Amino acid sequence: MKFNIYPGVIGSGQDVLNFYLTGKLIPIKTNTALQNAYPLYLAAAKNQVYYEPTIKNIIMTKCSNCHSGATRNLMDYDSLKAYADSGLLSNMVQGPMYRFAGNDAQTIVDWVNNGAPEKPTAGNQVNFVRVFGRQGCPMGTQSNIPLNQITYTNTIKDVLNRDCLTCHSGQFRNLTTYKNVKMYADNGLLKQLVQIGGPMHRFAGPDSQLIIAWVNNGAPR
Repeated sequence: MKFNIYPGVIGSGQDVLNFYLTGKLIPIKTNTALQNAYPLYLAAAKNQVYYEPTIKNIIMTKCSNCHSGATRNLMDYDSLKAYADSGLLSNMVQGPMYRFAGNDAQTIVDWVNNGAPEKPTAGNQVNFVRVFGRQGCPMGTQSNIPLNQITYTNTIKDVLNRDCLTCHSGQFRNLTTYKNVKMYADNGLLKQLVQIGGPMHRFAGPDSQLIIAWVNNGAPR
């Protein structure tokens, strides 16, 4: 069984354990020792498929004749992602729509199975993979804080500022204050959105583990 460890990085259960116990920033394309020790991660990152431009071009070429109107429109990322998340996209290109998708069907399925990413994250673009240390926080922020001691002040505020406030500093689901964030933590929405499979997991990435641990611990200030 394979797991999506990080955007562009897929591995087995043992790979997940090794990856999460590393506890440091790793330059995935420039570190010779890492290339020898983690060929799986490097290969996966190198071959990662994104919506821009690969999947978008496939959809435009193979699907736009029928799916550019009001019914099951696939002409933008958000619409396609919804069908990817529901499982319908994979089912269709492996089933009744395979005759249209052809050899591109597997590329679409692989993209869906890896979380249907839109484009490389900033971390991928600078060729770094951020992994968690044994106690949870990513190195370079609050690496010595155990998961059960994470608070809004010492960790979560910075995480939200980095991952969420570009979109959530206005009226819609404002996350700029502890009071607002605590409300979404208490009603379960924050955890639901950032966990694997949730619509905001692609933005939170590995920071989702910090947010979930904080919520599970009562979202302390």
